[in-house]
Amino acid sequence: MDSRPAFTFAALDGLAFAAAKQRLSALAPGMSYGANALGPFLELVQLGAGGLLPRADQAPWLTLGGMTQFDAALRSGRKQWVCPDSKAAGFFRTGAKWSEDDTPWVGFALAAQKAAAAAGFHRRIAAQFAAALGEMVSNVHEHSGAPTSGIAAFMAQGEAFEFAVADSGIGVLESLRSCADYAGLADEGKALRLALTDGVSRYGAQSGRGAGFRPIFVGLANLAGMLRFRSGDHALVIDGQKIGDMSAVTAQKVRLPGFLASVSCQLNASAGAE
Repeated sequence: MDSRPAFTFAALDGLAFAAAKQRLSALAPGMSYGANALGPFLELVQLGAGGLLPRADQAPWLTLGGMTQFDAALRSGRKQWVCPDSKAAGFFRTGAKWSEDDTPWVGFALAAQKAAAAAGFHRRIAAQFAAALGEMVSNVHEHSGAPTSGIAAFMAQGEAFEFAVADSGIGVLESLRSCADYAGLADEGKALRLALTDGVSRYGAQSGRGAGFRPIFVGLANLAGMLRFRSGDHALVIDGQKIGDMSAVTAQKVRLPGFLASVSCQLNASAGAE
């Protein structure tokens, strides 16, 4: 069993702040983390692409562990990959148009659904995970301004299922500011909160669009999940461990281009019940 501390979002945030202050080289020799969670790993990939942190396989303070195959496949430039051995992890790179992704996406979403079901989640919940992934990919096409930069991914291990979608587009603030209703918006933390509010989208309050995003994630959080949304210099975290009193906390972080949404759900009685 790996005795190294897990590479968590908290660890990533600390490393990113140190790098931004040019103190990472002084701290790195005393640190060693094991990467086994999808969300922090994919966010590291995004920060690495911007040059703030080293590539995952070249970071001296990180052992890839369970992410080794995933990382190698991602760096190979493949459009789509599902672990040939376990079928428990995979990623999908978005194309220029949703119509281009539609057919290959069906197979990928089914693979994600099967992985969640194999981890013990009820088939209805597994289908909900796949639907949420599709909603997030649709968001890349509609709002990022850089549809070919999107990466959707999933991973099942033990009694947990994770999925995430990231892009290197214009980010939530600039997307909302393209609409006259939100032209005066200046804070990226507030923009994240607005983006997860019913009826809010860059098409405007009267467009009738943007109504389905929040209910999907509220439902996921109530499966004892943790959701993290990143754009610009903020993160918004929803902790679903407090059923009936769901918390949403916004905090300033090191700047991340584009948008990243990460969801982690643990199997429990309500998720596995008929």
